[in-house]
Order: sequence, then structure tokens, then C-alpha cells
Amino acid sequence: SSHFGSTHLRPEGSGPARPARFAVLRAALPRRPAAMPSSVAALPAESFIIIVAVFLLYLLACGAIVASFNVLGVRPPTAQDALLGRVSRSKEFWMRSMFIVLAAVVGGMRIEATCGRGELVNYCDNWHLMFWYGVALIVTANVSYAPFEFYLGEGVNFMDTMRFYLRGTPMPTKEELEEAAQKRWVEGGVAEAGTVGFKTLMPSCFITWIFAKSIRNSAWLGGRYGMLGGLAYTSWYCSFFATGIVCYLLRTRYNFQSLPTAVYKNYGAAAVIVFQVCVFFRLFNEVWSNAGVIGGFYGPKGSTSYWGAAWLSVLIPTSYVVMGGMRASLFSDVFQAGLAVLFLVVVLGAIASDRKFSQETDAFSWTPTSLYPATGGWDGGWWACWLAGCVQGVVSYPFFDPVLTDRGFLGSPRTMLASMFAGGGLAAAFILFFAVIGVYGAFYTEHYRTVCACTGSVVGAGATGDCPTDWNACASVAGTIAEASGVARILGHHTLGAVEVFVNFIMITASMSTLDSTFTSASKLVSLEFCGWLNLPGDRRGAPGPLRPQDLNDIGQTHITIARATMVFLAIVATAFLGIEGDVMKATTAAGTCVMGIGAPIWFMTILSVKADGRPGWRQSPLAFLVPTIVGFVFGLSYWANGRDGGGWTYDIAVGSSDEQASFYYSRFLGVNLLGHAICVGLFFVFFGFHQLLGKLGVEFFPEVLPEDRHGTVVGKAAAAEDEGAATSAEQTLVASAERKTMSM
Repeated sequence: SSHFGSTHLRPEGSGPARPARFAVLRAALPRRPAAMPSSVAALPAESFIIIVAVFLLYLLACGAIVASFNVLGVRPPTAQDALLGRVSRSKEFWMRSMFIVLAAVVGGMRIEATCGRGELVNYCDNWHLMFWYGVALIVTANVSYAPFEFYLGEGVNFMDTMRFYLRGTPMPTKEELEEAAQKRWVEGGVAEAGTVGFKTLMPSCFITWIFAKSIRNSAWLGGRYGMLGGLAYTSWYCSFFATGIVCYLLRTRYNFQSLPTAVYKNYGAAAVIVFQVCVFFRLFNEVWSNAGVIGGFYGPKGSTSYWGAAWLSVLIPTSYVVMGGMRASLFSDVFQAGLAVLFLVVVLGAIASDRKFSQETDAFSWTPTSLYPATGGWDGGWWACWLAGCVQGVVSYPFFDPVLTDRGFLGSPRTMLASMFAGGGLAAAFILFFAVIGVYGAFYTEHYRTVCACTGSVVGAGATGDCPTDWNACASVAGTIAEASGVARILGHHTLGAVEVFVNFIMITASMSTLDSTFTSASKLVSLEFCGWLNLPGDRRGAPGPLRPQDLNDIGQTHITIARATMVFLAIVATAFLGIEGDVMKATTAAGTCVMGIGAPIWFMTILSVKADGRPGWRQSPLAFLVPTIVGFVFGLSYWANGRDGGGWTYDIAVGSSDEQASFYYSRFLGVNLLGHAICVGLFFVFFGFHQLLGKLGVEFFPEVLPEDRHGTVVGKAAAAEDEGAATSAEQTLVASAERKTMSM
């Protein structure tokens, strides 16, 4: 699982079964004879040329619209105008309408020309569904220019715009929104205009952690452990509660407004740079891993259909977040969260309507008899996965994922905390119920392997009359038990064919919501936190260090331009990286174990004593962050390498066994995480104490930690002297100013 960093959730080399009647996507390419899969990154050349040509045509059309408005002197629409007047005076209306027209004509024709309409097996309906879904996400995205919109997700959204045009409801001006953002984040006051409220933040928190791989793995675990497998996977969703608590305390006690700046202030420049590199690697992995999941549904790795699907699944979210940044991501998250829940309910209802399954058993009570011979039922040791997930989810894993932690600093502290708790609970429930699909798949895997006498994906000579003759059931149950694409095919044959599309559409929604959040986090990381060291135009702090999204007066258009370029660069490079996927890629399955060392330093920041009101503060402690982090990486990489090689110093560190099984599938994963986390926590306290002892001995190289002020994040002796004068007043106003912000509903 490259999502949560556990051991492999599916055996090496077992690819998903191919749907016969439906597929999520196929590349919009001319149909050619099947080619051997290639390990080289491939762009569907003809479709790519068409996309570029149409994009240039669209830019030309937009330029003509702008020029026409300028020549005719058309004034912007106002709430007092009639409906037609508001619409006709809107440049955005004409630009978005032009986009829809071009998409309908060119995209629709392209799909029909390449999808195989008229063939017995075609993917046309799926292509149209995916295409128009992408068009809807792009055409409803806001275009953000100001830092409070692009980085904080504040301002007007598509629904505000629609109310203005359709009902004449006045919208706040950009100046009013910017003034409100300044009052909230710079002056520490209260301003409700444009703020991110619970109804936006909670769905965003929920859907951003419904990864394509996470729901796929939930189904897989459901096929291995039953519904207890789904419960085991929800253990990682403790991360929501850990993130909410840590971010709430960092914001209300110390006024920290981003996690990297908190790490910087408490542990120094070297620590935050190491932390940022780790975070960027995580974001890089998210792009190719989600693209690979979608690509794998449409064809073998390296095939044209695989690459077409992978590139398209990345192109769509890249387009709308380049336009709107965090504002576009948050709005699309609300939209996609609703769709994901809706389609899951539809799929579960379809399973309930399957007479054979529902009349014989249900997902909570059915037990296999032949799938796992060692136990004669479900595989043993689900609790080892659950416990290891809890350890990672509570202690360390959430702080490695900026997609989650960035949302910990949006909205007011109380709104954020409520959003994290509610969104996390909803996400865990979603993952749990998706395991029903895995149980359903295991049920039919056992059934069809028996009645069809399956030999791999081939129907055997001993097949009985219960084996279907109009489709190859063995192809859907070959390989990994409860592979989501195979289960979708079975479900489509037993209920309605469209249900297969719904299962696949859930995967697409999960992938897109993950990718748009990944791109916004990556853009913030590079343009603010990395480039904050460069004092780019617009940065008036006078001292290097990571910028916060709330440093509105120190963020210029150069930062936003770099942010947009980062999204495009990451989309291209990370997707192309699929072409060289090999053992190095598989090393990412140890990611959650590799970051075990960052947990204790970040949790401890919530109780650190800062210098204020004449009392001393704890000393900045770089080694307390660096040493546990490095040791955690050693544990994680050794865990992966030893598992690959079948031996090594971590190979026999296992916890859990039974009378039937000497060890469980996750025994080694649990053992390594328990031991590794314990050692990393111990090392943190050793080196934290070392730094405090140096201070007691008169070594002044490491300054005392001060509360964060509202003028940027700076650290070091000179900066500490500058901050010290403001420390007392900042300490007195931190909790009061944060708690005055009421929950925006």
C-alpha cells in the first residue's frame, strides 16, 4: 500500500482483472493493434497534438473576447442589471461557454471516433462519463489571483457566482474580501466575509483522504479478513483526530499558521528542510500512484490505453487547480464528496439487490471455506494490521501528508477541529463500507472457482451448469481476491451493467480529489516554504525562512506564478515517472514506516514552553528532530529491503501468531513499527534533553523558542532579538485572538 506504507496489500505481479463490458477509461487514441507494453513514459501523440491545438484555439478565442469587451467598452455586470444584462456583460460567461462548445464538439467527436462504437466490447459510455465529469470540474473552477484565494481557499466560489448571475445576489468585492482576510490573518480580528466554513472544509477533509488506492485496498482487505479487514484499514484514519488536535493546539497556544513554520521555529533550518524534502517526496508519490491506479483499470502497464488513462486522470485536476489553487480544490472537493457518497450508496444497494448473495448471506456474516486453507475461514491476524495502523495513524503518519495538515490551518481553529473530526469519522465509515465490495468479491471468487473449475483465468473442463457461458467468470476471479475492477465486473453481470461504471467512477472521484489537493499542497510547499528562503519579489520580511499562506503582505505574484508552474511540472514529471517504475517504486510501500521518527517531535511542539512574560523557553533542538527522523528512515528502508530479499535484521521482528499460523500477513509490519516507534520516541527525548543541557551549561548557540508573531517566521540570534520585544504581547493575545473566531457554519 503506497498510501499508508504498510506491507504490500496485493501480491507482486498480480494485475487487476479487465472488465469485459465496461471500463473506467480508455485512452482517446486511434484504435491500433495491441502493442507490447512499454516501460518508457508515453504520451498518446495524436490526441496530445489535438489537445494542444484546441487549447491554442481556445486561448485565441479568449483573447478575442477580451479585445471585444475593451473595444466596445463593456462595463462589468452589477446586481442591479437584469439577468440577460448580467450574463452578457460577463467575460467569464463567454469564455466558459466557449470552452464547453469546444469540448462538446472536439471531445465528443474524438471519443466517438476512437471508442469502438458498434463493437461488441466498447468503452464509449465510460469515456463520455469521464470526459464530461472533467469538463464540469474545469468549467466550474474559480480563477484565483490573490494569495488569500490561491493559498487559503477563501473568497467567492462557483455557487456564489451562480447566485449573482441567476438571482442578482450581490457578491463581496475583491477589496472587501482582501480586507476581511487581512483582518483575520494579519491583524488577528474577526471577519466572516469569504472565510472557509464547516460546510466547505469538512467535505474537503473527508474526500481528500479517500484515495483511489485506499478504497481499492479496503476492498482487498475485505476479501482477506471480511468486514474486519475494512475495520483494520480505518485505523489509519485516526490521523484525522491526531492532525486536528495537533493543529488546534499549535494555532491556539502558539499562533503557528503552518506546520513547516512550527518545525522551523522549534527545530531549526536543517530540520525543516529535511521535513520539506520528505513531504515533497510524498506528494510526488501521490501523483504517479493515483495515475497508475487509474491507468491499470484500462490496460496492461505500458499499453496505449494505460498511458492515455494515466495522463488524462492527471490532466483534469491539474487544469482546474492551476486556475484556482486551493479555492478550486475546496469547491471541487465538496462536489466530489457528495458524488462519492452517492455512488457508494448506489453500489451497496446494488449488492443488496443481488438475489444470490443477499438470499444466501450478507457481508457481515459470510465466511469463506476454501479461500484460505490455513484457517478454513478468513485469513488470521486482522488485528495486527489494525494495531499497526493505529500506531502510525496516531503517532506519526498524518504529519507526513500535507494534503491533510494544510487543511489543519484553514478556517478558524474551532471550525477546523470540528471539520477534522466529522470528516475523519465520515471517511472511516466510507472505507469500512467499501469493504462490503471486497466481501462480495470473495463470495463470488469462491463460488466461481468451484463451479467453473477455474485454472487461472480459463474455465476448466469440470465446469458445472452454474458456470456462466455468456462471459468469462474466471477472468474476473483470477489473481488477487477481491480486486476492485474484477468485483465491479461481477457486480455488473449480476445486477445492472451500469453499476460497474459506478464502482469505477468512485475510483475516478477518489483519484481526482486526491490529485487536486496534492497539487495545491505541492505548490504551497515549493512557492512559499522552499522559495521563502529566496526573498522573492513581494517578500518584505527581510529575513529568509519558509513563508506561511497567512503572510498575505509578503506573498507576491511571483510566488503564485511559481505555484502554478510547480503544479504543471509535478504533473508531467510524476506521471512520466510511471515509465520507469520498478523496484524503486515498490520501496514506497514502506513510506509510513520510514516517517515514524517525525511523530514525537511534532507532538511535543504542542506542549513546549516558549519564552514569554519573563519565563525561559525550551531551547531549539535540531538533533531531536533529525536523529529520530534518520533512524526512522533506516527502519523503513530496511523493512522494505528485508521483505524484498526474504531476510535481514528486521525480517524476524514479528508480533502475532495463532495455532493455525506461525505468523500473520502483518505480523512483521506490526513488530517493526512497535519497535521502531519506541526507539524513535526514546531518541527524541535523549537529544531534546541534550540541547536543553547545553543551554544550562551556557551554550547560547541554540536560541530559546518564542511564540510566533504575526510578522512572518524568522529564527536565529538576530531574529530572536527582534522577536523578543513582541513575545510578551503575542503570548497574551494568542488564545484570545484565536478563540474569538467563531465556528463558521
